[in-house]
Amino acid sequence: MAAAALRDPPQACVTFEDVAIYFFQDEWRLLNETQRFLYCDVMLENFALITSLVSDCPCLSDLHASLSSPLQPL
Repeated sequence: MAAAALRDPPQACVTFEDVAIYFFQDEWRLLNETQRFLYCDVMLENFALITSLVSDCPCLSDLHASLSSPLQPL
């Protein structure tokens, strides 16, 4: 059954916005430095996975730049 599911075409497209998590500034201030860096690592990993599925999307460069600064809320 799992092998059959792998052969089926995808049902819908997934975008970065579907998996992104954003914090308000007051929420961001509640996170300690370790939590902020973990957030950044997870968001960059999600970004890498999504961009590996979509090769030519110039609009993602701005997002990458914003994720490269883990100490600022998005």
